Amino acid sequence: MLIYLAMIDNEEDKSKFEQIYNTYKQTMFYAANRILKDEYMSEDAVHLAFLRIINHLDKIVDINSHKTKGFIVIIVENIAIDIYRKRKRENNISYDEVEIYLTDPKDFTISIENEVEEAIMKLPVIYSTVLRLKYSQGYNDREIAKILNITEANVRQRIVRGKKRLAEILQNAGD
Repeated sequence: MLIYLAMIDNEEDKSKFEQIYNTYKQTMFYAANRILKDEYMSEDAVHLAFLRIINHLDKIVDINSHKTKGFIVIIVENIAIDIYRKRKRENNISYDEVEIYLTDPKDFTISIENEVEEAIMKLPVIYSTVLRLKYSQGYNDREIAKILNITEANVRQRIVRGKKRLAEILQNAGD
């Protein structure tokens, strides 16, 4: 933790980061390990996530809020997915040999309250992530682009495609 704290300039941000670290380190490891299924790579994902969180400390107001938890989990999940994809490319592992990351609604402690949320859970991760950041967490396109390390145009395109797929899922559920 001293390495992270050395990267932060003022005492207020150091205190905020220390609280975030102590509150969410286990949750972040669990989220990364769910995707990677490897403890060492999950630790790497958590480390990279903390480095990214340091750059976005100004966006975190209330440490113990659901918005903050969602923000942090999305960051670590995206980093874990990037690591997973990189490992898959480097090792040339076939789809049959590796369990593909799927979001299981039973893993979430918050119960799904309506069918729109259920439909969002059925979306591919790239679409559900931007939709959750945009509409649940309240981030704008520029902030989402910085968080996910993609362009603003890519964010807008993912939102459009995510909404389209969401409409299809909801229409099929209604039939």
